[in-house]
Amino acid sequence: MTNRNVYREINDKLDFLLEDHGVDFDDSNLKVESLDTLHNKVDSLLEAHNCVIPDVENNVAGLQPKLNMLIQGHGAEFDDTDLDQNSFGTVRKKLDVLHHEHGK
Repeated sequence: MTNRNVYREINDKLDFLLEDHGVDFDDSNLKVESLDTLHNKVDSLLEAHNCVIPDVENNVAGLQPKLNMLIQGHGAEFDDTDLDQNSFGTVRKKLDVLHHEHGK
């Protein structure tokens, strides 16, 4: 899967979660292929859950603790100890858990 497709897939998953939480997120001025965009969307989800947004690096590894908070906030569990924290594959797996929690 190309980088462009990975970003598009992750954005689509985040867009579903944002919509399902009733969050109005305007990404018209944001790049699809951007970690900034992914972090902004995850931060909006954290705000919807009344979570304190952790101060993390703006990279793939920085998305992991944020997604962990969302997973825990849904009462789900996900063990990522053997997964690469710098991998979009790990992000996608965590988003799959969240989608499952939302009945998708």
